[in-house]
Amino acid sequence: MQKSRAHTEQRILNAVNTLLLNQGFPSVGINAIAREAGCDKVLIYRYFGGLDGLLERFSKQQNLWWDVDEIIHENMDEISQMSLPKFLDILLKRHIKAIQDRPLTQEIMAWEMSASNALTLALHKIRTEQGMLLVKKVRLHFNHPNIDVGGILGIFGAAINYLIIRTRHNHSEHEKEEWWRLEHTISSLLTCQKIPV
Repeated sequence: MQKSRAHTEQRILNAVNTLLLNQGFPSVGINAIAREAGCDKVLIYRYFGGLDGLLERFSKQQNLWWDVDEIIHENMDEISQMSLPKFLDILLKRHIKAIQDRPLTQEIMAWEMSASNALTLALHKIRTEQGMLLVKKVRLHFNHPNIDVGGILGIFGAAINYLIIRTRHNHSEHEKEEWWRLEHTISSLLTCQKIPV
């Protein structure tokens, strides 16, 4: 009985993943999940307490966001050879790659724009935690009290996240050009600012 329940729960969790990746967040509802999992929707309520409970459990199985070690690869000596603008530029480019490599996260980010649920809240929580850790780590290496590192990363990060959401299903030449323009603009703005090196 326990094995059967665990197997059904996993099928339901897999159904959420499949629907998000293949049909997008608007398709994620109790009926569609039950259909995809091949089970009665009553089991979603019985095993997870409903959609929010299911999404909360689903969030715990996923690698929703990068951690700081994925964004900062350099050791202290390597960082000390860089200027703050150059270092921030590298971190932002790694942020782009980390999110582009997570199509499931992109779909949840899009969902977050129109709804709040256990899954979007889980993403928000981990994104905030890792963002704060990243800012702290940057400040350890570059102690410029007049430079708002969090603000700089936040503004550019928001632009990146918007473009990721908007282009998540479209990889045309036009979108490639937009990505080039955004990355080029970030690099230009960072290096033209009077940020102490």
